[in-house]
Amino acid sequence: MREEVESAIRDRVAGYFETIYRPGALHFNAIVHAVENAVSGAIAIAGPIYDAGGGFPVMRIGIVGPGGALALLSDDGANDTDPHWSPDGRTLAFLSDQGHGGGNFQLCLADADDLASRKASPVLIGEAVEAFSWSADGRRILIQTADAGADAAGSASTARIGSAAKEARPSWMPTVETGGHNNLWRRARIWDVESGVFTDLGVAGQNVWEAEWCGPDAVVAILSARPTEGGWYQTGIGIAPAEGGPFVPFATSDVELAKICASPDGRRIAVLQGRFHRTVALGTLVLYDRDGGKPVIPEVGAEISSLAWRTNSALFFTGFRTPGTVAGTLDVSTGVATIEWESAGTAGRKVPYASPVGEHALLVPGHGSGRYPHLLRVERAREEMVLDLATPAIGDLIDTIGSAEAICWRGRDGLEVHGYLMMPAGVVRPPLVAFIHGGPSHLFRDSWTFDNPLAALLVSQGYAVFFPNPRGSSGRGLDFASRVIGDWGGEDRHDVLAGIDHVVAHYDVDGARLFVTGGSYGGYMTTWLVTQTDRFNAACAIAPLSDMRSFFFTAHHPEFLEIYSKGGPYEVGGIFDTRSPLRYADKVSTPTMLIAGEMDRTTPPTQASQFHHALVLRDVPSELVLYPEEGHAAARLEAQIDQGVRVLRWFKTWEDRYGGDRRR
Repeated sequence: MREEVESAIRDRVAGYFETIYRPGALHFNAIVHAVENAVSGAIAIAGPIYDAGGGFPVMRIGIVGPGGALALLSDDGANDTDPHWSPDGRTLAFLSDQGHGGGNFQLCLADADDLASRKASPVLIGEAVEAFSWSADGRRILIQTADAGADAAGSASTARIGSAAKEARPSWMPTVETGGHNNLWRRARIWDVESGVFTDLGVAGQNVWEAEWCGPDAVVAILSARPTEGGWYQTGIGIAPAEGGPFVPFATSDVELAKICASPDGRRIAVLQGRFHRTVALGTLVLYDRDGGKPVIPEVGAEISSLAWRTNSALFFTGFRTPGTVAGTLDVSTGVATIEWESAGTAGRKVPYASPVGEHALLVPGHGSGRYPHLLRVERAREEMVLDLATPAIGDLIDTIGSAEAICWRGRDGLEVHGYLMMPAGVVRPPLVAFIHGGPSHLFRDSWTFDNPLAALLVSQGYAVFFPNPRGSSGRGLDFASRVIGDWGGEDRHDVLAGIDHVVAHYDVDGARLFVTGGSYGGYMTTWLVTQTDRFNAACAIAPLSDMRSFFFTAHHPEFLEIYSKGGPYEVGGIFDTRSPLRYADKVSTPTMLIAGEMDRTTPPTQASQFHHALVLRDVPSELVLYPEEGHAAARLEAQIDQGVRVLRWFKTWEDRYGGDRRR
């Protein structure tokens, strides 16, 4: 009987992932980039596709034809991403790892009239291209690179940059580290398309995280003195002449910087600042005049996540305005922001994203909790469906999972807190799962699967899922995001618990069947909560941080923890002790599953194994699941299916742990 139940669970989980991914059907399950050719109107998109045999997703580029027909740029098994049309519309530039090893991206050029025809493009030895942009005249391309072996960020940290391109090593050969990654840099250079000549920018000691054109004669960049992943949290702005030379310091910041871009004439520089992480930037828009003067913070009524200049005075933006997503254009000369698209759902993948077209239109890769990814073209408030990726099976799934409701409650100190709730269709008083996001500077949006397939899987299997955005989350300004600084596991914990109380009191859920899960910071909060309360039937911590001190000495960005905790590893009795779940493992009675990827450098797998062994030593039910090929989040299809089966089985095992209805 147990084998039959196990088989039934696995079949349901596999069917769910078959529905949302359609492996082998050359089906885009998300739209990461979307750009329109200014001359021909052709639209290129990039997104992940799963092959029939499973494995890791492959990034592909598709060209959208009449009626939403999609033609793949290539079908050679390589990763292609980040398409950009040249200003004259004659060339499509993109990144590809074809022939270079998985993840070792190089710049490629294709003829717009014959996309199968490749033009000459550079191959950088020992470096991978992370980003690029055309000059306004289309004669040069600005390239930002990372040395092979440098760390990738966040959920991309399955491996180091370019590592897949290295020669196979004998099994006995040791891994040797000397000075961390202090010798692996990120750089900027300009490539002349016609001559093939490179012009290097910057000097030794200037690590380039982002670089964009600042008019035709200069480049503006976000820089750090240290090249390690933690150095990203300590950056400033510099400007270098396009003919080469050092970046001259232009501005400094006490908080994080991202998404820098300059007006076409180079007079104005826009950048985001705030509390966020490299792959999930969402912050306050700041405008600088290149000639000097005090920076300006315009009022746009949202936290911004993407920027692009339409003209010298018109700045396009996408952002989050609780509880939805907005896109619009700021007239920088008047300070007036015009919202051109708004939705209770969202656009873009990890943070809101849309792409401007000309002076008045935009491409919106939209989606929502009850809406599969699709592409809209919006012009003067008129929406046109360019591409709808949904299938009939997706429609059936949506009938089961419904859509999210935006909810609001107050923390124990009266602070207003927001989040979302998904209720499974046709289930009376379902069990409730609190699903906590990573970060802490991140947020849940009303998005497809809430940016985590496990979440919608739980709803499809009869669980109500609560998505809190406690203090410290992005989307509500610097003050709200900063409220977690120095107080990890403090009032943010109470915001989550108060939200659970609110849901149990006001919605038809079973208060006797409560669960908690989350990844990264959500994994930290999961392990922390089970040390503070026994109200949960079971817990599942994914990629957790369980001990701040050992995390500091093993993760690739220890500076992050110093900034966000206001503590340090050598302070005895400080926050590294008082807010580390491992220090309170003797208080845990909740059955807890720990899941991690063995390749994770953001929250190393030892964080999960330490907490697991601490519970086992005290006879607390625990299960440790380590995926050998995964990083900060499961990406391989087989691993996602297996993880879903294990989490469902774990929750089902402990669903009746308390019995009765504990509405508290």
